[in-house]
Amino acid sequence: MAMSIAYGGQSPCFLSELMYECLQKGPDNVKVKTKDITDEETKSQLQSILQAQTDSQLQDAVAQAASLISPGGHNVRITLENKQETALDLAHWYVLQRTRAPFERFRDGLTSLGVLDALQNYPVQSKCLFVKAEKALTANDVENLFQIIHSERGSNAFQAECRTLAFWQDYLQDAEIENNVSLEDVLVFFTGCDSIPALGFSPKPRLEFITFSRFPVANTCENILRIPVHAVYTAFRSDMDFAIRNSPGFGRA
Repeated sequence: MAMSIAYGGQSPCFLSELMYECLQKGPDNVKVKTKDITDEETKSQLQSILQAQTDSQLQDAVAQAASLISPGGHNVRITLENKQETALDLAHWYVLQRTRAPFERFRDGLTSLGVLDALQNYPVQSKCLFVKAEKALTANDVENLFQIIHSERGSNAFQAECRTLAFWQDYLQDAEIENNVSLEDVLVFFTGCDSIPALGFSPKPRLEFITFSRFPVANTCENILRIPVHAVYTAFRSDMDFAIRNSPGFGRA
């Protein structure tokens, strides 16, 4: 992951907010809530402890959570007064302390090439490399990636390419709001990536025009997309959809 980030590759935008905070501050300085537990049974056991209103309800909840309390090393009697503190301690143990050894190995790996230092020194700026952004990919994001390669200005080919470029822009707008082909599908088709790297693509993607094929052609090594020149948008869209929908499995990185 560190090498991919440092050399401009795809970043691991799949870590949780909690994991990112642990990398930044260390597990001992992070508070865990019951909602951070992904195992539904364990989460339910801790919520039962928190929601207990009487001593009888609490002891029933404690008995059900015995398989969690014992490995967690909790040896203090749980009461209505300390139930919240206890539940949070158990949540912290379950989510972070129980997995401390693999976390430490993971963090050590990110020290490669200074990635962990950059994360800790610039946590806000580095967050987009590790945590998936809420902002969805837009047609403008994809359109602005490209350097457009035209034929000689004023030629017949140039005029046809300008018309096709308008089709391409409409196609991206359609992909943003429809499910037939998504913008991520388009991105994978010509780069092998389903998201834009934080440092951008290298080399810069190029959009070229072709007349020898009715279908688009891509070079994922060079980030080149060659789109077919068409006179009608419906034909352009149909052929683009066909090519992109039948391409998954090749060149995915």
